[in-house]
Order: sequence, then structure tokens, then C-alpha cells
Amino acid sequence: MRTKDFIYYASAAVLLAVTTQVAQADEVATQAPSIAEGNHYQPETVADILGGEASLIETPSSTVSAPASTATAKQNSEASSVAAVTSIASTYVANSTTTVTSTSVATSNVSSESVTASAHSTASEASNKAVAKPAKLTNSSDVSSTTLRVQPKTFIDVSSHNGDISVDDYRALARQGVGGVVVKLTEDTWYNNPKAPSQVRNAQIAGLQVSTYHFSRYTTEEEARAEARFYIEAAQRLNLPKSTVMVNDFEDSNMLPNINRNTQAWVNEMRKHGYNNLMFYTSASWLDENNLGYRGPVSTSQFGIENFWVAQYPSATLTATSAKNMRYNGKTGAWQFSATANLLPGKHVFDQSVDYTGRFTANVGIETDPTQGDLSGVISIVNNNPILGSFDVVISNVKAPNGVGTVSVPIWSEINGQDDIIWYTADRQNNGTYTVNVKASAHKNSTGLYNVHLYYVQKDGQLTGVGGTTTQVFIGKTPEQLKPKASFAIENNNVNAGTFDAVITNISAPLGVKEVLVPSWSLDGGQDDLIWHKATKQSDGSYRVTIKASEHKGNKGNYRADAYIVDNSNNRHYISEKVVSVDYARPSGVLTIENNNTATGTFDAVVRNIVAPTGLKEVLVPSWSLDGGQDDLIWHKATRQADGSYRVTIKATDHKNSTGKYRADAYIVDDSNKRFYLTEKVVEVTQTRPRASLVIENNNADLGTFDAVIRNIVAPNGVMEVLVPSWSLVNGQDDLVWHKASRQSDGSYRVTIKASEHKNSLGNYRADLYIVDNANQRHYITETIVDVKHNKPVGTISVVNNNKDTGTFDVVISDVYSSKGVRTVQVPIWSEKDGQDDIRWYEATRQANGTYTVNVQATNHKNSTGLYNIHLYYILNDGSQVGVGGTTTTVEFRNAKTKTQTYITNVNSEAGSFTVVVDQAPQGRQIKNIHVAVWSESNQGNLSWYNTAPTGTHTEINVSTVNHKNLIGNYTTHVYVDYVDNTEDGFNLGETALAPRNRRVEPQTTYYSQRDPRWASKWYGVSNMDQSGCVPTSLAMTFTDILGTVIAPTTVADYLYYNTNSFNKTSVAGTDADGIVLASKNWGLKSNVLSSIDNIASALMSGQHVLAAVGASQFTNYPYTHEIVLHGYDNGKTYVRDPFNANNNGWYSLDYIHGVQSRDAMDTKLGAPFFSVFA
Repeated sequence: MRTKDFIYYASAAVLLAVTTQVAQADEVATQAPSIAEGNHYQPETVADILGGEASLIETPSSTVSAPASTATAKQNSEASSVAAVTSIASTYVANSTTTVTSTSVATSNVSSESVTASAHSTASEASNKAVAKPAKLTNSSDVSSTTLRVQPKTFIDVSSHNGDISVDDYRALARQGVGGVVVKLTEDTWYNNPKAPSQVRNAQIAGLQVSTYHFSRYTTEEEARAEARFYIEAAQRLNLPKSTVMVNDFEDSNMLPNINRNTQAWVNEMRKHGYNNLMFYTSASWLDENNLGYRGPVSTSQFGIENFWVAQYPSATLTATSAKNMRYNGKTGAWQFSATANLLPGKHVFDQSVDYTGRFTANVGIETDPTQGDLSGVISIVNNNPILGSFDVVISNVKAPNGVGTVSVPIWSEINGQDDIIWYTADRQNNGTYTVNVKASAHKNSTGLYNVHLYYVQKDGQLTGVGGTTTQVFIGKTPEQLKPKASFAIENNNVNAGTFDAVITNISAPLGVKEVLVPSWSLDGGQDDLIWHKATKQSDGSYRVTIKASEHKGNKGNYRADAYIVDNSNNRHYISEKVVSVDYARPSGVLTIENNNTATGTFDAVVRNIVAPTGLKEVLVPSWSLDGGQDDLIWHKATRQADGSYRVTIKATDHKNSTGKYRADAYIVDDSNKRFYLTEKVVEVTQTRPRASLVIENNNADLGTFDAVIRNIVAPNGVMEVLVPSWSLVNGQDDLVWHKASRQSDGSYRVTIKASEHKNSLGNYRADLYIVDNANQRHYITETIVDVKHNKPVGTISVVNNNKDTGTFDVVISDVYSSKGVRTVQVPIWSEKDGQDDIRWYEATRQANGTYTVNVQATNHKNSTGLYNIHLYYILNDGSQVGVGGTTTTVEFRNAKTKTQTYITNVNSEAGSFTVVVDQAPQGRQIKNIHVAVWSESNQGNLSWYNTAPTGTHTEINVSTVNHKNLIGNYTTHVYVDYVDNTEDGFNLGETALAPRNRRVEPQTTYYSQRDPRWASKWYGVSNMDQSGCVPTSLAMTFTDILGTVIAPTTVADYLYYNTNSFNKTSVAGTDADGIVLASKNWGLKSNVLSSIDNIASALMSGQHVLAAVGASQFTNYPYTHEIVLHGYDNGKTYVRDPFNANNNGWYSLDYIHGVQSRDAMDTKLGAPFFSVFA
């Protein structure tokens, strides 16, 4: 066991060297490597960090001794001295869109209360220099895991050390649970982080909450205020809102004198400028309330302990999940648990922190950048002044993926290429648009076509082309001179088709012609039929469009048509208008009736010689029988034929099979969706009905069956199927069944009807005959009555599910009937082998569908194979037994002799145990090894394997929940069997429900302290009991408990030191694992190494003591390890006795103890740092 403190070495010189080692400040660059506490080491030089910035003046080493710390907050600074300076600190963060209200930080107001506080802090600061060992604290800044809330996301802090961090890098960090970033902005009053703008911007784009920090150097109140103003200026340059978390990072030991007074001046200056969301980063050892046992100089009551972000590294390999569970410094706002988080492999490591209050991560997601989005931009030309030769460019909907920093608009005239190009930077307007004013005088007074292109400089510096347009520029022209002119005429007024052409000729358009538009409408009903037509340019330069009455609701009479020209700047100019009279003939057509088919009851309606001036969209033929009015009216859509006619077939089957007179009308629908009646016809429809004969044959009184036979079928519309519904006349149609008859070779149809399908009813039955034709129409034909008798009991025996591996099968009895009623169905079954020596009478079980079933297993018939006899008997309602029939089946049972059998037995839910049995088959493969996997958690979190060699042909494996966290639940069991022929089998034995009781084991209460004045100062080799006696003291407690005799810690220490080489015999104080084994043996006790948490739980539940070596934890600080005693068990927890600190005694989660186990070679040399000790 490595000693708890490295202070007892051979000489005072070594002692002094060790105790004055200091942590390397995060923000201090060095010329040579410097070892910090926790071995956090960063060998960067000033030149490396500053990238060639001017050499800095050396700062002399501090003469003030900073309190010892378990944490090194950061590695190196962009702006600092060459000489190493004692410093331990951290950094704090909030986002640019944060809405978290900062916890109040005290403001220095003139009052008796503030004067008292100032005097108190001054005295504290002054006394700190002279105090070698400050008073021990009785409280701790850590908070119990049951009361402290931890934010789900962690955060990081970055400076120029981390270099350029891209948006994708930040997004990769976010996927690892990082929700915020604290960016260093400034240091002292002269250094600005050159990477800060991109580090902030890219974090915002990635959606992380952004906070900032300032690395302080002030030693007076005035310097503090100056640094605050310098910090604020940097934040304002980055447009960070005042709600951003602003962190004061103090870790330079030169600041220690008057640290509270000076920091209060910094706070007052920040608040004076509206920055109230303030936090403070430093080491735990600098705070007057911490978990180290000593008071630091910084007053947490003055600034609010919840406003501190504390650096402390209990383990070099601590993960975010472990840190959240440990909850160090839980009363503070945040805890920096690592300075070496390798979150982006191949890049600079990060400081990573846990957020307790949400100040740094609660507002993940930034203020929306209105220019961030898919690439877009709309260019508009406005205010085109043809007299002055000027115009304005307006760009709207400005967006780019990384946001838009600058909107650039290159503009040039078409004359002489780009010799007059100018790149304009557009000005942003309050409405979010960007504008540029362009004058021809800046472009060599060129006139004509100008090109206008659009580019964005995105916020990541990327130049991106967006689009372009053109415009016409004139100088000294009046609007009237630039107005287009043209001639407008109406041609080709077609009275048959109801169309006319609008023609625009002789166009003169100084501003160009983008398109020619002709709006038209009929004067009937106002402009309810207005249509804007786009005219088409002709080869002679004119424009033409055909206007159709069919597009204007088919209206006749006067129409108005206007002409407009749209110029190249998208301005529309009115030219002229015309009124034209439109007329056209009504649509017409000829309707004829063809193919009147009396067999099928169909006819065709054909429409020919169609004239449709307003267009033909479709032809409709409504039809109905004159019997019953229009109750069977159907609107048919006729189909166009190759000759231009339209045809539709009308069927009587669609009209209730009515016969007699039908009427068919013809309509056309024109292009404007108007319907026009053309003509009508009346037609006589007749239809021949199907017919056939129905006879009853084979009326079988023994079976209770008869055949319905259909012959002499005549069916004009074909036969799709023949149906015979039947029912007994007892109780109406409650047993109605529709039978489908089968076609016979002679063309007849036949179906067998069974009384068993009709509730075994006796007496008169009725059978009807229906024919379904090819149009799926069902036609009633005839009916008959038949007398049904049923004398003999019946039943059908079926053998199903015959499994040749397991030697099992099922017997199903259907159609069970007797006229006397059936009370019980009996099935005697036996194998042919050795007569009826294995006969078994089964009573069949009735199923919901009326059948009866029996399950048969060869194991109940002496494992016989081969032919089995199956007979059927009924016990009737009068008590008599009657034989019904019988059958046979062949049975195989392969697995009985060849396949390994596995099963579960001896299930004890309360004890949490069961037995897995594996039986080797007599003629099967020989088993080599057996592996049993058992678990109950869905993620297999409590999976344990049981491995064993077979014990003959029958092997039992005992399973206990002790090996599975003693959880209540359904335990899944898988068995894997290895055979000597190198094959294997797998078996899934399903789930077994276990509910083990609590199994509480009360702890014994003997307690010794290694710091007891009776022996604390007693020396053994390189150290004394106070600092290195944790193992002897733990063994003494354990031996006293087990043996019932008082055994003092020094008695154990004497044995270890004078009889072994395990205790304080090397330069490192402490006891190794061999010492535990040797001492236990010396006192006549046994010890076992416990390699898993399940083994530890099992030992504790059996009442054994367990010695546990732990690393950085509640019990000790890194890099030391410490021995504690575990005894007792209660639902996953054990009672701990800590020989160094009795305040730590109590119940702890076994998961926690196992999670903080020592990794030191002294403790793990025998395989694990846990040992059970027992008699």
C-alpha cells in the first residue's frame, strides 16, 4: 500500500524539495519542461506558443508559497514569464445567447458591513503568508450524490494552445457530450488571444454555449480595474452579449496578497459596465472552503461559492462519466476534472469540466445568425434613372452556410469587356437587405447593358458566388423617350372554332423586350375569365398569340385584348387594346345503338361526326332503364376509337338486371369544362336467364351425408361458379353453410353436405341452387328438401406434429358425433413392440373449434419406437362406451440416444438459485467442456459465465444471484457444450424468475485509527504509523473481529516489519499485497484474492472481511493509495472502516469502491487489490 503522504524521506533536504514542488500554471509558458502536481506536463516554449511574438520581460519567481493543491489547472500561457510561477486555476463559461441569470457576486458598497468584510479579508490575506499549516476544516465543498444535480453536458476551455478549432471539430465535441466552450480572450492588459474570433464564431455556428475568460495578473485594485476594462473591450469587439459568462482566471501566486480586495475591484468594474454574469476560476487549494482540509486565501462567502469554477484532478485517467459520479467540489458552480482530455485524437488535448449549475451548458444553441442558412440571395434593380444614368441594387434573402460577413457586388458595362468593373461592398439596411448605389459616371459614362453579379464573403473567410442579373443604363433620356411602342391588330377571327389571333408588330423598345403579354377577357361578366397570355415571337420579329373562347368559359360576344411589353428590367408597359366580337357554332354529333346482345343483356352507344368549336374534353353517355325512373342512372365515359368516334358498352347487370326499354343520352364536355347535350336514343333490352336442375343423391343414414348434384346447366353469360347454400329446418338458418360445388367430368356440379357441419341436426334440410355468371352476378335457380338421418357414431382421427427428434406427436379427433350424445372422447394408444405392455388410455381435450386433441410422448411408452396403434372410443351420454375407429403412426426418437439434453431444476426464487443440468446422450457425442451464460439485465450488465468439465454423463451447474449483483428479475440461461470431436451445441433454456431476499449482513464494529496518539508517531523504516500504517491498522481491526481477541495495530506492524519485506522496506512507504497474505497466515487465518465485484459481494454476504486498496477517491488523493476494511452487506452496499479518517466510516456502494480501486503495482501484485480474510 503506497503511503498516504510523501513527506517522510531520508533527509530534510529531500523533504523540503518535495513539499515545495508547485503546480505549473496553465497560462505560464516555460523555456524548459516543468513537472506539475498530477504529472500534467506541457513542454512548449514562449516562441512555440506565441508564434514569434516579441520576447517578454521575465517575471521573478514568487516568494509567496501557494497552498498545496491536487490540481494543475492549465498547462501554458500565451503571455507570461519565462520563469515558472506557482499557479493553479481554471476557467468559466457561458454562451452568447445565455439566458441564465448569474448568481449574485458581491459589489463593494460603502457600508459598515462591507468595511468589516474588507478588513476581515485583508487580515486573512496578510496572515496567509506566515501560516505554515492553516486550520483544519470540518466541512467540505463536496456534496452527496443524492442531493447534487449534475448537468448532462460537460464543457471545455480553449486558448491559443488549442489552435484553430473548426465547426466540424466543435460538432465532433458536441457528439461526445460537450455542451459549452470557455474561450480565453485576454491576459493582463496587453495580450489578446489571436485565435479567439474563430474559436468563438465556430463554436457558435456549431451550437455550443460560448463563455469567455480573462487570465488575471493584477496585484492592486487599479490594476484589477484596468484588466477588467481590457477584458470588456475584447468581448465587445466580438459582439458578445453582456449576458455572457465572464470568468476571472486567477492562479498567479503574485496575486495572493490582497487577493479578495483586488478581485472585488475587478468585480465592481465589470458590473459598472453591465457585466453581471461573473465567475471565478482557480484551484481548490486557493479557496477557504474546499475538500483538502486546509483553508485557502480566497473568500468564498464574499464572492459566493457557487460562482467558483474549481480545478482539481484526483485521477489522471478520469472520464466525464466518472467525474459526474464523484461530484467533487459540488457546492461550487463547476469542477474542472481533467487537463488532458483527448477528445479530438491527433489534436491538442483539452481541459474538461463538469457543470453543476448550468451556467456553462444550459443554453446550448446560439443566437440565430440571420445570414446563416442555405445559400441564397435575390438581386433587384430599383430607382433606374435614365436622365442621371444611375440605379440602385438591392440584395435580399441574404444567407450562406457559414453566415455572411460581407456582400460584394461586382458591376461593369458590356462595352469594352470589364474595363470599367468595380467591386462594390453593399451596405446592410435595418430591414436586413443590402444596397449599392451605381452611377454611370463611375463606369466611364458607359450606357447600355450593365452586368450585376453577387458574391458573399462568408464568416469563415470563404468567397462564394451567388448569382447575377443585368440592367439597361441610359444618360439624358426622359421616361417618355424610353417607353416602348408597337402596333396591335386582331387577325384570323374564326367563327367555327371560336378563336382569334392577337398580333403585335413594329416594336420599338429602348429598354429591351423581355416578353410580350396579351391579357384577354369576355365583356360578359366583367373580368371573371381574365387570362394573361404570353405571345410568341415570330420569324419576322412580330409577336402572336391565339385566343380561344373555350378558355374563357365558352362565352360569345365582345372580347377585349390588351397588349403589354415587359422590358429587360422587368418593368411592364401598356401599349394598346382591342375589342373583338367572338361567335361560333354549337357542338353536335350523331348517336347510334349497336351490338344489342339479348344473350348478355348489353348494347353499345356510339357517338360519331362530332363538331366541337370550343374543344372536346370528353364524351359522356348517361343511361338508365325506364322501369323505376332513374333509380339505376349511370354516367358512362365513352372511349375514343381510331376512326374518331366514341363508344361505350352498357350492361343490364349494371342496371339491376332490368329488362325492357333503356334510354341513352349523348353529351360532350368542351375545353372550358362546359357540358353540352347532343341527342338521345331509346333501346329495348332483353336477357336470357340461366337455368339448371338440382337433384339429391347418396343420402347416407350411417354417415349423415347427402350429395347435391346440378345438371343440364344453361348460362348465357357463362358460369363462374355454382353455389349450394344448405341448412336444417330446425331453428331457422342458424346452421346455414354456403357450399361451392365442384365441376365433374360430365359437366355436372356436385357437393357433399354433412350433418356434422350443421350441428348434427336431424330431419328436413333445405338446399338451394345459385349460378354465378362471368359478370359475377348471382342467379337463384331452384331449391329442394331432403330428410337427413344419422344412426352410427362418427369421428375422424388425424395424426399431426410427428416430431422424430423428440418422439412426440398429436392426435386430433374431428367430426365427433353420436345420436346419443358424446360425454367423453377416449384414445387408447400403444406401440407394437412387446404387445400392449405400454398401452395408455388418454382422455382427449376439447378445443374451441370443436375438435379433441391428445399429446403423445414416447417417454410415456417406454421410449418405444416404430409402429403405434391409435384407437377411438366414445363414452355416450347414457354411460355406454362405443368404439368409433382407429389408425396407426410411426414414431422415431432420435434424441433419446444421440442428443445431449439440457434443462433447469431446483429453482429457489427466494434464495436466488437454480441448477442447470446437462446429460450426455448414451449414443451421443462425448462432452469435453460446458459453458453456461446467465444474466438478467437487458444490457447483460450482470452477465456471468459458469465453466466446467463434465462429471460423467450427468453434470449439474449451480447458479446463484450472488454472482449477478443479487438482482431480482428474469434470468436468461444459455448453455454451450464443447465435444471431444471439436463440434459444439448451443441451448437456450429461456428465462427463470428469481427474487432473492436482501441478504443483509451486519458489520462488526471494532475500529482502530492509525493516527491514534498511542502509536501514530512510532517509526518503522522510512515512515511512521500516522502516515504509512493503513494496512497494519486494517489487519488489526479484521483480526480482532474474527478472533475475538484484541490485536493492536502495532502488533501487526511489528510482525510485518521484523518478519517480512512487505512493510516500509523500500524508499516508498507502505505495505504490499504479500504482507496481507503473510500476516493473515501468521494469525491462523485464510485469505483469497477477489478478482471481481461479484466475488467481493459473495465474500461479504458470507460474512467475510475484505481488505480493499483504493486510489484517488473519498479516502485519499492521487497519486497515493490507501487500505480500508469492508465488512457487512446490504443490497449492494458495504460498511467501510477507514483507519486514517473515522469521518469516512459508513455504508458505501460496492460499485463505487470497486470503481476507485488502486492500480498501483504494490497493491495488485497478486492480481487484484481486494482480499477476503476469514477463519
